[in-house]
Amino acid sequence: MEKTTEKAEKKQAEIFDVWIKMQKEYMDTMTRSQKELMDNWMEASKKFQESLSNLDGGHAGKPGKEMLNVFSTWLNTMVNSSKILTEEGLKIQEAWKTTVEKQMSAGKEIFKGFSEYSGQATSR
Repeated sequence: MEKTTEKAEKKQAEIFDVWIKMQKEYMDTMTRSQKELMDNWMEASKKFQESLSNLDGGHAGKPGKEMLNVFSTWLNTMVNSSKILTEEGLKIQEAWKTTVEKQMSAGKEIFKGFSEYSGQATSR
């Protein structure tokens, strides 16, 4: 009976370890994907801005040039704001990830302690 309980506790601990590993991988992937998404968006926005600024052909004084300058200023502001938002969002995600990892680690320790305590109680 005692060996069966030990086997069950080991199996439960293995399942708990797999669950923790899956959660950590999910958080890592989510954070990395978010960063890549924003990097790609900012790069695409810059390329779009460059292509628009080249449309005027360098003719100074045209109304289109002034409009492109206004648009470029607006787009630069949006890209910079998005970059700041993304950086702060990634900091929050990292803090959240660290907190969850600590909670999972504490949960694992609680699980181990409970398993040891229940094993001692059943052996009495």
